[in-house]
Amino acid sequence: MTAAAGLLIIGSMVPQLAESAPKGDPRAEREKVRAEAAQVASQIDTSKASLAEIDAALQTLQADLNTQQAALARAEDELAQAEKDIADAEAAIEDLTAEISVLKDEMRRRAVQAYVNPTEEDVLSALESNDYNNAANQRFYVELRAQDDADVENRLEGATVDLEAQRVKATEAREVAEAKRAEQAERTEAVAQAKSRKETVAANLQQTINDQVARSLELAETDRELSAEIARQQAELLARLVEQREAEQKAAEARDAELARLRAAEAKAAATVSAAGQESAPSSGGGGGGGGATVTPGPVDAGIQLAYVQGIPVNAMVADQVTAMINAAAADGVTLQIGNSYRSVARQIELRRQNCGSSHYAIYEMSSGSCRPPTAKPGQSQHQLGLAIDFANCSSRGTACYQWLAANASRFGYYNLPSEAWHWSTTGS
Repeated sequence: MTAAAGLLIIGSMVPQLAESAPKGDPRAEREKVRAEAAQVASQIDTSKASLAEIDAALQTLQADLNTQQAALARAEDELAQAEKDIADAEAAIEDLTAEISVLKDEMRRRAVQAYVNPTEEDVLSALESNDYNNAANQRFYVELRAQDDADVENRLEGATVDLEAQRVKATEAREVAEAKRAEQAERTEAVAQAKSRKETVAANLQQTINDQVARSLELAETDRELSAEIARQQAELLARLVEQREAEQKAAEARDAELARLRAAEAKAAATVSAAGQESAPSSGGGGGGGGATVTPGPVDAGIQLAYVQGIPVNAMVADQVTAMINAAAADGVTLQIGNSYRSVARQIELRRQNCGSSHYAIYEMSSGSCRPPTAKPGQSQHQLGLAIDFANCSSRGTACYQWLAANASRFGYYNLPSEAWHWSTTGS
């Protein structure tokens, strides 16, 4: 079949994802071109083609298969991330719903007490009369005891805003997951078609080799020179076929090894994240000491002079103003506890892999807002300059930490990233 004839049937064979790809998308256009070329290559007549033509056809088919497998891997990574986003958002919704219920109960209780005007009931009695299954719940009630009515109201407002944000995230994640499941199915079919084209040509080539070897044997007695030439050609064809099979096997092994490496890296990141800090609300266990602060000189890393505040590395150029801010808050009776600040590019890549996905696109190209939680691209995070701070005790807008910073941080040159209560930087980004 000629190339023109092969192209006539592409419409029913080329993966629909490539066919429907928006113009101007280089990756989609590349997929489309390779799929079309592979469709033509699959029509090669192995009994008549030259060695060079067979080489070119095999390489084209392999390139198409590689492209489709990479696209499928990206879709699967993005689906897995979307499903993780759903689970994370649903867990946050459950926690915030419970917190809001407690806060509303506390506000009702205080309203009744204010109306009847008896001696204020100690919230600790609630601790004695209820069975709380973890220390976090107990700490939550103890904090309520120390807060006045305005604090509780602000905390309720903050939790309500956070709850709505998590519901939006859950809805968006479900939409993404639905789209990625459909894409995964189409990508799976595209890989199956690419494999089928390659396997068909390989089978035809093997049959050609077998037929020509048989012919060589028949000519051995009557035309030994021609017989030898045919045998030599088939040996070369067989070498090409074996080379293709070995390359495919090595590629499969490499994919498995890379998957194992990524899983190991993710497990390591999960095991160390509380100590190293992360883009999402940082754990208090990973931050520096609370209360006041002083500056301690630090090393130079990636050309940035660092200093330590509360034992956490920050850019030395902002160390004094950060220290002044923490000490001002302490004077007002509010603790600002740094969870993390300076973060190396290598660490940012780990976080992108953890929060965005393990593919090259997810780590280096995906927008920060598409990650859960939002995570800046390597080289674009203020953390990599040591100019951003994640405060360990600013998990929501209702915390005393956030309330104080919202009212005072700008005096010290720090501004909040609206989507993250804990994230403050010199640019607000």
